[in-house]
Amino acid sequence: MDIRVTSAVVEIATKDMARALEFYRLLGLDVPEPAGPHVEVTLPGGNKLAFDTEEIIAGMHPGWTPPTQEGRVALAFQVGDPSEVDALYERITGAGYPGTLKPFDAPWGQRYATVIDPDGVSVDLFCPLP
Repeated sequence: MDIRVTSAVVEIATKDMARALEFYRLLGLDVPEPAGPHVEVTLPGGNKLAFDTEEIIAGMHPGWTPPTQEGRVALAFQVGDPSEVDALYERITGAGYPGTLKPFDAPWGQRYATVIDPDGVSVDLFCPLP
């Protein structure tokens, strides 16, 4: 049987919903105000990014416990101009979020940087170089 999957949603189990939403708004995502313990936003390209409090996930999935290690999944967001990588990095780190890789011209042909969201998820910012 040939089963094909489609990427639809990436979910973040967050410890602090307000701080998580603030971080992704700094990226420029149009994240709505929460009406409860679940929030989702449609990403450019059609996928969705969802946020759920650890408490709501535990309540829906008996036996589930929140991860204790930092995230092992990386999200990546492409911007339209290499200078925007630098601007986003400065906006996010200037708001107090950690940057683990300052913007640089990568040997694979991209302007590239990495920041960390409040739940330890690595978020790459990139743009192809001219």
